[in-house]
Amino acid sequence: MVVYRKDLPDLDTESGTTATQIAEANSNEVEKTPCTSPCMVPRAILISRPNSHPFQERHLILDQPVKVGRSVARCRPAPNNAIFDCKVLSRNHALLWYENGKFFLQDTKSSNGTFVNNQRLSKGSEESLAREASSGDIVQFGVDVVENSRKVTHGCIVATLKLFLPDGKEAKASPTTAVVPSTPGTTISMQDLYQLSQYLQEALHREQILETKLCTLQRVVTSSQEASDNGWKVLIDEDRLLSRIETLESQLQDFTKSISQDRISEELAKHQDEKDKYENTAKESLRNVLQEKLEAVRRAQDLESSLAGTEVECNHLRDVYENTQQELLLLAAKNDEHLKEIEELTKSLKESEEKEEELSNKATEEKQALENQLEEMKKQEKLLAAQIESLQANNDFAKEQLTAMKVRYEKLKNDDGYLKTDELDETNVVPTQEIQEVDIISEKLSPDASVNGTLMNTSGEVGKIKSHLEKSEKDLVESRNKIQELTTKLDEVEDEKLRSEYEIEKLKAHYINM
Repeated sequence: MVVYRKDLPDLDTESGTTATQIAEANSNEVEKTPCTSPCMVPRAILISRPNSHPFQERHLILDQPVKVGRSVARCRPAPNNAIFDCKVLSRNHALLWYENGKFFLQDTKSSNGTFVNNQRLSKGSEESLAREASSGDIVQFGVDVVENSRKVTHGCIVATLKLFLPDGKEAKASPTTAVVPSTPGTTISMQDLYQLSQYLQEALHREQILETKLCTLQRVVTSSQEASDNGWKVLIDEDRLLSRIETLESQLQDFTKSISQDRISEELAKHQDEKDKYENTAKESLRNVLQEKLEAVRRAQDLESSLAGTEVECNHLRDVYENTQQELLLLAAKNDEHLKEIEELTKSLKESEEKEEELSNKATEEKQALENQLEEMKKQEKLLAAQIESLQANNDFAKEQLTAMKVRYEKLKNDDGYLKTDELDETNVVPTQEIQEVDIISEKLSPDASVNGTLMNTSGEVGKIKSHLEKSEKDLVESRNKIQELTTKLDEVEDEKLRSEYEIEKLKAHYINM
């Protein structure tokens, strides 16, 4: 789509008067008719310019801001609003309002812009600042748009703005009109320059219209010349035909003079028969042509019905194709998820296998160390058992000696509980050797703490080793179970992947068959 400005006015070709002059005359009539109704509200009038998209003159009441925009479902054009049936306008194009004795115009983020006296208020899709408007300003909403596909031009809204204060007086243009120096002692206002530009544009437009008319006249002259040439050819052919007819008539007269009446009757009967045969042949041909036409019409109807069925089937196949594409996309996404899950599971399985191998090696090493330690403990246990047996034998022997000593000691006591003096030695004491033997026997009879502690420690170590072995075997079994679960899950994911690939191949084959 190409967008460009089109400010050339139209031309009233019937009366030779420009549409700009007509619009100025209308505006002068509006200026001459003051507000007779005591409305006491500010008003605005939008008068269509000749280079504008055509619209009815609008009378706006500015007691509140008035929206300028394109017509939609509920907002339709009316003489008392600023809604236009114009495609180049935005729905909310601009705002026009009255405040503190002044009139303001603002562009509200329109796509094609708002212009006051050929000056754009803001860039595309940007909200402008409030611009003070004066009566007589030329306002333009949007720009002309050429649609290349259909070579159609959609015009914009160009209007003369007339503003009236609440008391009914017209709000004249601002006295601060910019002047441009041209020659020493001469000043030209911007309004005059704009009016001059409009006159130039009107002249260019009139020149363009004249060129168009000239091209049209040239085409008419060319077609007239071709028609006259064809007419002369037809007249010449007609003269030739008339001369041929006259020649045939003279030949016919000569022929009738030289041929008798009976011969003429025979020739007429013969020609009549040929005529009848020709008519019958022509009727048969027409009948055949009519049948062929009916057959062609029937075939055309069959083709139309077949075409309708084919279009329905094509739409159905298109829907099936779109659904198949969506399913393929979903399956591809699902396949990607499965691939990611397979990668994660493979990675997890690898880590589990490495962990299992590490645990297995560690358990093997610990098991070997514990077996070695267990062997040493068994050897120590055997040694301790031998020591316990020897100590038990010594204990039994000591008990026997102690019993014998006790018997002997009892024999040495008298009735009062004292030892007999006649049994004592020269120092009046019990023999020292016997006392030492008793002490040794007592010590031997007392439980050996170090041996018992060693036995207890050995039993505790053996129990710890056994529990550690059991724990290692339990961890190894759990690791193997976990690896088995991961392998099973990996097999399930592989099966799901194979099913997805089968579905994708099936859909592709179905799509290719279609």
